[in-house]
Amino acid sequence: MNMSKGFIFLISVLIQISYGYSQEYGVLKGRITDDKGNPVLGATIVDEDNNIGTITGERGYFELNLPADADITVTISFIGYEKISIPVKIGAGETYEINRSLVAKSEEIEEVLIESKFDRVGTLERIDIKSIDYLPTTTGGVESILGTLGASIRSEFSSQYSVRGGNFDENLVYVNGIEIYRPLLVKAGQQEGLSFINSSMVSSIQFSAGGFDAQYGDKMSSVLDIKYRRPARFGGGFSASLLGGSVYIEGSSKNNRFTHISGLRYKSNQYLLSNLETKGDYKPSFLDFQTYLTYDISKSFEISLLGNIARNKYNVVPQTRETAFGTYQQTVSFNIYYDGQELDNFITYLGAISFDYHPSKKLSLKLTGSGFNTYENVTYDIQGQYLINLLDNVVDSETFGDSILNIGIGTYLQHARNYLDAYVFSVSHKGTYYTDNNNLKWGIKFQVEDIQDKIVEWDMIDSVGYSVPYSDTEVRMARSTRSRNNLYSKRLTSFIQNTFYFWSGNSELYLNAGIRAHYWTINDQLVISPRAILSFDPNWNRDIQFHLAAGYYFQPPFYKELRDPEGVLYKDIKAQKSIHYVLGSDINFTAWERPFIFSTEIYYKYLFNLVPYKIDDVDIQYLPQYFARGYAVGIEFKINGEFVKDADSWATLSIMQTKEDIYQDYYIKPDKTVVLPGYYPRPTNQLLSFGLFFQDYFPNNPDYKVHLNFFYGSRLPYGSPEYNRPHEVYEMKAYKRVDIGMSKSLLRSKLVAGDTGFFRRFKSIWLNVEIFNLLGVQNQISYQWIRTIKNQFGLPNLFAVPNYLTGRTFNMKINARF
Repeated sequence: MNMSKGFIFLISVLIQISYGYSQEYGVLKGRITDDKGNPVLGATIVDEDNNIGTITGERGYFELNLPADADITVTISFIGYEKISIPVKIGAGETYEINRSLVAKSEEIEEVLIESKFDRVGTLERIDIKSIDYLPTTTGGVESILGTLGASIRSEFSSQYSVRGGNFDENLVYVNGIEIYRPLLVKAGQQEGLSFINSSMVSSIQFSAGGFDAQYGDKMSSVLDIKYRRPARFGGGFSASLLGGSVYIEGSSKNNRFTHISGLRYKSNQYLLSNLETKGDYKPSFLDFQTYLTYDISKSFEISLLGNIARNKYNVVPQTRETAFGTYQQTVSFNIYYDGQELDNFITYLGAISFDYHPSKKLSLKLTGSGFNTYENVTYDIQGQYLINLLDNVVDSETFGDSILNIGIGTYLQHARNYLDAYVFSVSHKGTYYTDNNNLKWGIKFQVEDIQDKIVEWDMIDSVGYSVPYSDTEVRMARSTRSRNNLYSKRLTSFIQNTFYFWSGNSELYLNAGIRAHYWTINDQLVISPRAILSFDPNWNRDIQFHLAAGYYFQPPFYKELRDPEGVLYKDIKAQKSIHYVLGSDINFTAWERPFIFSTEIYYKYLFNLVPYKIDDVDIQYLPQYFARGYAVGIEFKINGEFVKDADSWATLSIMQTKEDIYQDYYIKPDKTVVLPGYYPRPTNQLLSFGLFFQDYFPNNPDYKVHLNFFYGSRLPYGSPEYNRPHEVYEMKAYKRVDIGMSKSLLRSKLVAGDTGFFRRFKSIWLNVEIFNLLGVQNQISYQWIRTIKNQFGLPNLFAVPNYLTGRTFNMKINARF
């Protein structure tokens, strides 16, 4: 009760501060379009007398904070268009709206083409951040939206994703140019907690599923590039739901030289976890604080600071579980009664300071120092007493659905004391030099890593009085791992790339060519990665762009790739390698008088020197004692546009196959025949996936909105828990999930006085009702493998019991911004 009162008091104080602050300023807002009515991205709106300005967003909208009760002349300009000057005078706390269309300068058309389309080169896709707040999601992270853009997401508890046949560890994530690391000891999505990215602080999102340029680091699959916001005025917001809450505050000084944005988030999955088949006392607690500060020391020199502290705790005392599985011909029930508990703790710190120097409009220099620390411990002692019974599946039988035969009984005991402490420190320099026809970028980074871990795990199984594996002379553990590792290493990376512009007639050609180098002291390996991207805008009646990308993508080991399931480090492991070939097109067209983009990409990735792995939930278990080669090939179709006027929606269809061949692997059949298995599906081999994000609103009443998030993923392979049997491949059921959210704006409703009183200080207040897993589909995330002694009927002594995710769940959420 005291915490809730304190939270409400804090929000009230912040709003009062914002109200007092807003009295010194008025707000100028509006939309800028060209002479054809198309929105202009990047137009500048400037009060030159007070040196205050902003730029328009993708839809041409802008908002600018101006001194109140002052005679001001605002200029609107964009390269290639006539400048507009508008006199304005805005009262304190008032909002004035202007909408203008720019007229093109015919003599500067060539310059317009160069400047306005320079960023179109490459495979990075810009994601609409306005949709994030409305996305019905259990994780609340930016990563959730990637499932509708071609990435594969299989758990409502996790923000991890795989892209085009890669695994979770093959994705690069940057926030303001700082590389973000994922936890190393997390085994299940329930432990994971909050994603690093705070969606309330985001200003832009770019995503590439492959074929990205040389400025991005050494991973084999994808890049997620996040930029945090530099606010122009004071504001903030908060959200609260059955899954947690968040609050953020932003602002700038009067002269806009200092800006700040900070966010505090709390999350608890307790409500969701109560819907799992394993019943118990769940006590998850995830807390995160982030801040981003900037200060302009002069017009050419800026300093910025990014900081993060996160504490994720996961405590559970399991009690019972009941699961039915099998086939129509043989249905089996699995009942288990637990004793013991699990206590996990993950604490991370990240800090980065950057110095940006712009000696001229063409040259930009940046120096960054960063530090990252993660302390993780996973501890549990859990005993499970289980019964496996055969169920009566005869529909007309009086005992239909009842147990008719016991085929397994026993007890298992699982123990773990796992600790990890890791530090990563780096210093880097990046530079950019612009000319009319070139965009040159370069960078170099030196990094030190210090990782220490201690792994103690063992499983003991007793089946009807016999230990498994059975021995008539001793009691044996089913599994035992004891290891202590210290890994201290240094890395040196660098890159240089240039984007060339060629123009002929009305057609444009962009060539991005670059090269990366990476050296790691542990394996004493230097890898060189050349990459190139060609983009072509032909002079056709239809607005279309083609791009072709090819390059080498090396992924030197970090830590997990070196460690086998027994805790042994293979320090001589070399970098995994991938060669990307990507061919794509983007077609801009108009339907129903609204803009759309249809994109297609065909890709092929040749993979070699791979470290095979198995996936259990979100735990990637590498097998560094093996080496493999492989491939991934596929095609993706995306459409993005206003299926409903003023509401962006999109859909992605992906067809993909990825396989690998372990070198010199074989197995022996019962008849002594030696078999070479050749290529077999990788754990991320998903033939078909489809993602959809759709928005709609009630006709003539946009205060009521509907947001639907749909994902379908075909069967994924999984393997035996025996690490020396990688050829044994089975398939999980297809993944199907629909999440829907219904939103109501309270700002203009009768529930809230939007024009008078306390709530007039808010920009927006939305009440959301969400239904997760609308269709109630039983989706699988992994299997629990139960071993028993063979019974008199000769039934197998290894049962794969599916671990299901949550069923249909309701949630309520309120979002407010002031």
